[in-house]
Amino acid sequence: MAKVEWSDHFCIGDDRVDQEHQDIFELVNELQSAIDHQESMDKLAMMLEKLAEHTIAHFQHEESLMQDHAYPGLDRHKHCHDRLIQKVTKLIQQFQTGETSAIQNLMNFLADWLRHHIKGEDQKMIQFMQQKHHQLTTVGKAGELIGI
Repeated sequence: MAKVEWSDHFCIGDDRVDQEHQDIFELVNELQSAIDHQESMDKLAMMLEKLAEHTIAHFQHEESLMQDHAYPGLDRHKHCHDRLIQKVTKLIQQFQTGETSAIQNLMNFLADWLRHHIKGEDQKMIQFMQQKHHQLTTVGKAGELIGI
């Protein structure tokens, strides 16, 4: 698998979320490098665990943001997160039982998912939040103008 390159076109406009995405890209690339260098199964397992923990924490952060902003796509977005976790869990279990193709299947899946999820679901979420913030700011300024 080729390296998953971060570029500004993946930026969605929230600094913390963008940094978390960059961190996930980096962890995926580090794991791919370890696979390419035929690191031990123990090392790969530790790296998978770190990637999983970071990804779950990121999902929790996004879901908290969506809940705080009453994002109408929360259920759909959370469902996407849940499906990813299920798929990754299954592939990790296959890897742990010795299926050699499972780790590369996992890497390909993650790379593809990252690219599409960020530019799709995450972009919609942030656009909604930015629009809501803009509306609240505009209403607040209008109220100041008329003395509310």
